Amino acid sequence: MWIQGRNLQICTHIRTTFNNITKIWTRIVLPTKVVEPKEVTDTKHADLVCGPKRKVALLFAYLGAGYHGLALNRGNRDIKTIEGALFEALIKAKVVPENCLEDPKKMCYKSASRTDKGVSTCGQVASLKLRIADNVVDLINSHLPANIVILGVKRTTQGFNAQKHAIGRTYSYTLPTYAFADGKNGAEDYHITPEKLKYISSIMYRFKGTHSYHNFTSGKKMGETSAKRYITDFYYEEPFLVEETQYMTCFIKGQSFMLHQIRKMMGLLIAMVSNHAGEDHYVRAFSEPLEDIPKAPGTGLVLQQIHYDAYNKKFGSLHGGIEFDAQQQQREFLKSKIMPSIYRENKENDSMRLWLETLENHDYTGEKARLQWQEINAAKSSSAISSEDVSKTETSNQNVETAIEAEKPVDTNVHSQEPPIPPEKNLLPIEDPLEPSAKKTKTEAVS
Repeated sequence: MWIQGRNLQICTHIRTTFNNITKIWTRIVLPTKVVEPKEVTDTKHADLVCGPKRKVALLFAYLGAGYHGLALNRGNRDIKTIEGALFEALIKAKVVPENCLEDPKKMCYKSASRTDKGVSTCGQVASLKLRIADNVVDLINSHLPANIVILGVKRTTQGFNAQKHAIGRTYSYTLPTYAFADGKNGAEDYHITPEKLKYISSIMYRFKGTHSYHNFTSGKKMGETSAKRYITDFYYEEPFLVEETQYMTCFIKGQSFMLHQIRKMMGLLIAMVSNHAGEDHYVRAFSEPLEDIPKAPGTGLVLQQIHYDAYNKKFGSLHGGIEFDAQQQQREFLKSKIMPSIYRENKENDSMRLWLETLENHDYTGEKARLQWQEINAAKSSSAISSEDVSKTETSNQNVETAIEAEKPVDTNVHSQEPPIPPEKNLLPIEDPLEPSAKKTKTEAVS
């Protein structure tokens, strides 16, 4: 027995030694198979410029004349828009993929403020992802028309959103001072009086603070929280002359603005100072559900600046904040492109004077607005009554059907009827919302 156990140990030792020698021999003598690394190529974005893809803030300026606003019209590409021209330039510059024109969300695009038809800006900001190159600004500008120019590109955090992170926007509105003359007495050589300027200041002061601007836009109702806006500042600069015509620029700063809000604010201001509307009209504009407020032309409206004070304070140490060294370029674009267009539009097309002639067509007494509101309420009441009648008819029909069913004779030929199920056991089981079968997956939107 002892000899057999000893022999087993010797055999095991020999087998282990042989296996170790075999492993060493294989590593030393046999050639090692070399696996060459495969060349990885991004065929999807192979035609884009070389450079890292980064989230940036894009500062640009444009002249709104000849364009149907900023927003891209995806339903009809023939309509000229600022974003349409901008996206085409980004694609031609090869800093974003071609499919971004079909779906701008693919480059995480978001503008800080949408502008209407004819409205210009010297300080628009948009957030997006693009390929960074040393000459990216010149590269994009080489594919843009002369009335649109990129002023700067700034690195941001991945979560930066040009619209949501903006805490304020500053607009300006430039107009000839004869718009404030009483009635139709405003001549080309009209100069505004100190009394008029004082009255303008008093009205501007009343706009400051939080008010409901439901009558200054469309689709908003009195009492809705979304109709409230906060105006931080409203003032004017000293009037100036342009070829014998006196002009004045008003500045409006607020957290955010709704569609047509600033143009209607200026329309109400002009109507009051020119004695078309009284103080009661101003009060009703904010206190009544409906009020007729004239909308000033969009020619003189300019988006001056987007404010990112809170973002710069929190993330400024990372990439320097949303601050561009382009103030001089902004002033040059405003002086050479935007302002001459405003003066030319008023002189050649008489846009402001033609609009002033329509002020008499508005109702400043509130009577038409009250009648319109009564008609709306009457239509709602009529619709509610009709719905109630239909509901009563359906209920009556159901009652008749139930009565007919109750009068039917019982089938006595059925001998094997099941016993009635107790009411508490005749209920369908309530599905636990926490069970996997009832749980719905929520997908968070990623900016």
